Amino acid sequence: METLTSSKIQKLFKMLSVQTLFNAEERNEIPHAERIARGSTFVRHWTIEQLPEIGKRFGFLKAPVKQVIACIYTQKGGVLKTTISYTIARILALCGIKVLIIGVDIQGSITKTAVPIPEAESLDDLKRIRKTWGGLYHLLYDDAELFDVVKKTDLPTLDVIPENAGLRVLDRRLSTESNRERYFKNKLLPLLEDYQVVIFDNGPNWNQLVENTLVCSNVVISPVGCDVGTFDVLETNLDQIWEFQKAIKDIQWDDFIMVPTLLEKTKLSSQIYGTYTHTYEKYIIPAAIRRAVIGQESAFMRKTAIEHDPKSALAQDYYDVVTAIWARIVR
Repeated sequence: METLTSSKIQKLFKMLSVQTLFNAEERNEIPHAERIARGSTFVRHWTIEQLPEIGKRFGFLKAPVKQVIACIYTQKGGVLKTTISYTIARILALCGIKVLIIGVDIQGSITKTAVPIPEAESLDDLKRIRKTWGGLYHLLYDDAELFDVVKKTDLPTLDVIPENAGLRVLDRRLSTESNRERYFKNKLLPLLEDYQVVIFDNGPNWNQLVENTLVCSNVVISPVGCDVGTFDVLETNLDQIWEFQKAIKDIQWDDFIMVPTLLEKTKLSSQIYGTYTHTYEKYIIPAAIRRAVIGQESAFMRKTAIEHDPKSALAQDYYDVVTAIWARIVR
C-alpha cells in the first residue's frame, strides 16, 4: 500500500510547515499516521486513503455550497481534455470533496486513465467483465443500480462510472426519446445527489451524449490548445455551443470557462495565447497549462502532476489552473 511522509503531504497541500501537520494529528483533527522505523528514528506515514481527511483540514480547495455538475467539452481532440477532467476531479477528491467522474467519451478516455477495464484472457473472462463493468446505458435502461456501475479508485472520495461499448447504444437510444436533450437531467441527476461534484468527460464529437451533459450541467469547462489547429477551428466550434444554448431555452450555466493548454515557448504559441485572453476575456482563466513530458508520466501512473512531482513547473500550472477554475465556480 502506497504511503506518504509528512514532507510529501506538506508539498502536496502547500502547507507552511510539517509541524502544523503533527499538531493536527495530536489534536485528532486528522487521521493518525503509522510510525515506520528509519534507522534510529520513526517516520510518520499516511496512506492514500487517509489523504482526503487531511485535505478537508488543509486542502487548498473548499467544498462547494451547492452541487457542481461540470461538463468538460471541446470539439478539438488532443488538447488535454481528459487530463484536465481527471486532474480537477482528483485534486478535489484529495481536498476531501466527494467527486464522481462519468465517462461519456466513446473512445473510453477517462476509463483508461482512472480505472482501466481488465483485459479478457478467455470467453469466461469476457462474460464476467461485461457483467461487472456496466456503464450509463445499464444504469439508465437496463435496471442496474448506481452501485452496480460505479467503480472505486484509490481515493475514497473519488468514484468513476466508466465508459464501455454501451455508450454507442445509449447515444442511439437517446435520439428516440421525447425531450431527449433533458434525459440525463431528468433521469440521471436524481441518482447522484450524494456527490458534491459530478464531472462529465465528453468526447470531441457532437452527439446526444454531449447535448445531454451540456443541458444538465451548471458549469462548462472547455480546454483550448495554444496551437494552430485549435486556433483555426475555435470560433466555429464555440458558435455551435452558443447556438445550442440559445435553442435549448432552459440551459442554466453558472459559468463557461475556457482553459488554455499546450502552451509552448514559441512566438506563435504565445501570440495565440494572447489572442485568446483578449478575445475571450469573459471566459478564459488567467493561467495556462504548458506542454510537458511529465504530464504523460503522471497519466501513466494514474496520478496528477501535483502528486507525481509537486515541485515541477507543470504541477504549478495545474495548481494555478485548478485554483482559478474553482474560484470561479464557488464565488
